[in-house]
Amino acid sequence: MRNIFIKYFNKSISESEKHILYTWLSNSNDNKRFFSEIRNKWIENGEIPINDINYTKRGFIHFSNRIAVLNKNKTSNSKVSILKIAAMVAIVISSSLLSFFIGHKNRIENTIVMNHVFMNEKNKGMVLLPDGSKAWLNANSKLIYPNQFSKDNRTIQLEGEAYFEVTRNELSPFLVETKEASIHVLGTSFNVKNYHDSKYVETTLVSGKVEVFLVDAEKSIVLSPNQRITCDKENKTFKIDQVKASDDIIWREDKLVCMNEPLHSILNKMRSWYNIEIACKKGVQLNQPLSLTIRQESPEEIFELLSIISPIQYNIEHNRVIISPRITTKK
Repeated sequence: MRNIFIKYFNKSISESEKHILYTWLSNSNDNKRFFSEIRNKWIENGEIPINDINYTKRGFIHFSNRIAVLNKNKTSNSKVSILKIAAMVAIVISSSLLSFFIGHKNRIENTIVMNHVFMNEKNKGMVLLPDGSKAWLNANSKLIYPNQFSKDNRTIQLEGEAYFEVTRNELSPFLVETKEASIHVLGTSFNVKNYHDSKYVETTLVSGKVEVFLVDAEKSIVLSPNQRITCDKENKTFKIDQVKASDDIIWREDKLVCMNEPLHSILNKMRSWYNIEIACKKGVQLNQPLSLTIRQESPEEIFELLSIISPIQYNIEHNRVIISPRITTKK
């Protein structure tokens, strides 16, 4: 199997060899776990740890221990690395707007600088707002905010997806504005998804409380933790679902680790990670436990892996993935 592993990782595996690999994986859960561990370590180390012809499980354990030491040394620098990445991938554009404030019976003229922060399709990063609140931007996202908030409110504009941890200030509500809704916050953590090419706007509450004002709605909607409101941009309808809010903000992490989790749980996390729609046809074994780690791989690469270590097949159409049971052919 050593050569087949190498060919799979190098993307030079043939269909007949892929069939051999699948047969070997289907023989036992230990084989599946072993294959996943090798793949994960290969990704972490940037090479395939099975080039030695005498490679064995004992050798793999030694390799894993070596990687663990490297990872431990990297941990202390993780915060610095995150800040460096955020600084590198965020493009900040400032524009000046003339604003007038009236206070103490005097008219004072101030210039407000509007910051425009963009994340491209391959990056994400954190922005520290003027009041100390934090905003994590997902890929293909744009945030507009002033260099200084007013005393009455803290208003920002979002296109794309962002997770917010808001500094509490009851005298100055925090407002996230989109074309379809306004999210009113005092101090809490929540996620907003508002991509221009999606027909929905989603707000998921992680902690605290938010109040959502929809365009043309007669009254606002108050969310509780682990609730998600989904608004249809076209017909102006909405629905509220009970969810596991932590799954909706998985995209903030550097990697997605799934250890011995059922397939339905992995797919749910992948929805947030890749910002894609996933539908399963009848007959898919959603309770089968699997282990894998996702870092920078494309959806195609991960679904190809899933199709090898589990009896499924898939079809990707634009931003939607259809999963169905694998059709086995008798030879």
